[in-house]
Order: sequence, then structure tokens, then C-alpha cells
Amino acid sequence: MTHHAESPLVPPSLPAALDGLRVLVVEDHAIGRILLQAMLAGLGITAALAGSGEEAREAARTHDFDVVLIDLGLPDVHGEDLARTLARFAGDHRPAFVAVTGRARPTVLPAIFADWLEKPFSVRELHRLLAGLTAGVARSA
Repeated sequence: MTHHAESPLVPPSLPAALDGLRVLVVEDHAIGRILLQAMLAGLGITAALAGSGEEAREAARTHDFDVVLIDLGLPDVHGEDLARTLARFAGDHRPAFVAVTGRARPTVLPAIFADWLEKPFSVRELHRLLAGLTAGVARSA
């Protein structure tokens, strides 16, 4: 009998389809962007990708997003400052901002963020967070 290892990017049978969710990923490391893009694609989400604060600002000027995943360690702008700027661009359709960090969770999560993810995280954790945000279950910003 042959056993196939479960893909770390696309686990089987996750509930709550997220098709159509508009997500912006702001991550300065190309590999991180590629991994997040693959994880989101496995959840039925086509994400917009930004490698810097400037690219994120440009994307937010031209598109509406439901969720924005922001790496807190961007070299050109602090993640909290970027989230505040993007919130101003959003107008009436303000996305849920999620802090993504390779460090431990901050003692106090800035109010602009609805939630956070600590790297590395699994696709199941990402799915749970996104499903909670879209259902209004996660903390509100």
C-alpha cells in the first residue's frame, strides 16, 4: 500500500470555501510571497502580491481588498504605519489587516490589526484565520 504525504501547502478537505476573497500579501522576501501565494491558491484565493510598502500602496490605490497580510519586518516602512496608510485608501471598504511576523506575538497588538500570524504557520492556521475574519469571528480592529 502506498501512502502519499499530505502537501504542507494544500491540506485535504478544509471547510468554509474562501473563493472570491480578495487578499493582498505584503512580504519583502520573494520566497515568503511565493509560499503565501501557493497556500492561498490552495484555499481558492488568487492573491495580489507586493514586495514593499510602495507596491502595497499602489495596489491599494487601484483595488479593493478584503484582507491584507502585512509582514511587520518590511525594510521600507513599519507594518503598522503601512496598515494605517492602506486603511485611509480603503474608504468605506476597509480590509481586515493581519500582522505577519517571524518573531513572537507583540505583547500589545496595535489596534489597526484584526489578528496576527507567527511564521512559520500552516495552511490550516491561515485558513482558520481567514475563515474567522470573513465570518466576523476574529477580533475587530
